[in-house]
Parts: sequence; C-alpha cells; structure tokens
Amino acid sequence: MPVKFWSLPLLALAIAAFAMPRLARADQPQYVVAYVEFLPASKEVGGKLLEQLASLGRHAKGAISLNVDQEIQRDNFYVLISVWETEADRLAFEGSAQAMPLLAKILQLLEAPIDIRPGTLIE
Repeated sequence: MPVKFWSLPLLALAIAAFAMPRLARADQPQYVVAYVEFLPASKEVGGKLLEQLASLGRHAKGAISLNVDQEIQRDNFYVLISVWETEADRLAFEGSAQAMPLLAKILQLLEAPIDIRPGTLIE
C-alpha cells in the first residue's frame, strides 16, 4: 500500500524532470538530419536541387551550417544535415518564398517522403 502512495508523486517528479530540460533547450541550436530518397531516374536532378536548397539555406537567418551528402552504395539516397540557431529560424527558412519552390520541385522527384529528424545537442 505505501508503494502505491509514493509512486504517483515519483512519477510526477520524473515527468517534470524530463520536461524541464526540453523547455530549457528551446533557444539552443537545433540539429536536423533529413534523409531524402529520389526516384532512380531523378537522382541527378534531385541532388542538384537539394544542393541548391542547402546553398540558399546557408545564407538564411539563423543558419549555422547545411551540408548535402550522397550515399555511396545507393546513389539515389541523400542526406541533408543542418544546424540552426533556433527551430524558429529553420521553420522560417522552410516557409520562405525562396525555399518553397525548390521544396515543391524536390517533392515531385521523391521515391518516399522525406524523413526529417530534428533535435538538439545533448551534452
């Protein structure tokens, strides 16, 4: 009986402990990895468009770095690794008038949806 009594406050404390660091990191740099799989016939065009998007993003407000790499064994697979000062900066760039047309062209050439994995650096 006493174990059940103490388990609720401990659970609430554990949830609060995990939630507070996330709130504290809201303004820290955001690291984003996007995996892109183009149709095999569109890999060259798609790769060039992805590089154009990264080049444009490098000059966007809050951009720290953007790099595009192509997989060696599966040449229609690309990865876009980006670092932003804040999540708001990344979202503003993705919704910008410059990025939207490139993203629309890229989406037409995809074999599968873009797999975007945002996160923050944990020390």
